[in-house]
Amino acid sequence: MNVWLLLAGEFAPPPHLPQAGDVVVAVDGGMRHAAALGVVPSLWLGDFDSSDAALAAQYAAVPRLAFPADKDETDAELALAYVTSHYPQARTVQIIGAAGGEADHAFANLWVLPRFALPTLLYGRTATYAFAHGPVSWDIHGQAGDKVSVFALTAIEGLANSGLRWAAEDLHLTPFRAHGARNELCAARATIRWQSGAGLVIAPTAASGTLHSCIISPSFT
Repeated sequence: MNVWLLLAGEFAPPPHLPQAGDVVVAVDGGMRHAAALGVVPSLWLGDFDSSDAALAAQYAAVPRLAFPADKDETDAELALAYVTSHYPQARTVQIIGAAGGEADHAFANLWVLPRFALPTLLYGRTATYAFAHGPVSWDIHGQAGDKVSVFALTAIEGLANSGLRWAAEDLHLTPFRAHGARNELCAARATIRWQSGAGLVIAPTAASGTLHSCIISPSFT
């Protein structure tokens, strides 16, 4: 099963909806995205500083896990820690509302990912972000010319790809360099994989934000 986190940022439609057996957790004001996905979350957590009275009334029956407003962690960080602790068997974490008008929030949602064990997909209006610790293999379905980037958040070893313009085989990728940026699909399908290290793959959504040019899905070795 997959775990879905609904954060309070801008809604972007995912390429697929939660399925039977998936777990959905709303994070503070992210509860407003539940209706768009046609789900009722099984848990609502956060400090509730971005949730209004109408949401509280509509989802009064959903169990809550409340945290103080003055704390060291963001609500998203607390949600990821909860998922890692309670659902270590999850296939992926799928995140809605990770981006929006507050750049520090959006950056923080990516910055904290290496702390957590589960592969994570974050859906935004301009891009899909796929994070994992290796070994990992990502299947990417899109269109020829779609730009795809890989960034090392820790040192990546054994980076390889197929179906991309600039091929890689057993490559070392150094953190905080853009050596893996702006590659592109040669056809409708490509794969990116690495053996160890924490990495982030970024692929585009359509300009309208309503369709995903590239769909990323993981398989693990």
